[in-house]
Amino acid sequence: MFTIGETATKNRIKNMTGFIIGLGVTAAIIAFAEIFRKIDLKFFASLNLAVIPFIYIGFSIDPYTLMLTIPGASFFLMFAYWGYKKNYMLIVIGLALHGLWDVVFPHVSTAAPHDYDIFCITVDVLLAFYFYLKLKPIK
Repeated sequence: MFTIGETATKNRIKNMTGFIIGLGVTAAIIAFAEIFRKIDLKFFASLNLAVIPFIYIGFSIDPYTLMLTIPGASFFLMFAYWGYKKNYMLIVIGLALHGLWDVVFPHVSTAAPHDYDIFCITVDVLLAFYFYLKLKPIK
């Protein structure tokens, strides 16, 4: 049996692990974009936003969770499409909103693995910031 202090320490370690893995995944995505500079960065950003939410569908095995994740993934897919076609800022906003989804989702479903939210928030926010910096028009 763990004391309250030991449990809190274990939770902080798990959160830090999700954060560190999120940093690594984000660094790999950014490295790919920087190494292959000839790719259409706006398309690459929209592809990231389109794919990330569908990971939650992979976690969803019960009908209740699927009723949450399919419309959610479709919502972000719409942001990715319109961001690519109309205004890249919709991609940045969509990634930031997906970070909010990551905060809310564990409170309505237990489908995602424990501490996945920390990992995904890290990726979403850092990618939103990166794509904002790389895609914003130069004045």
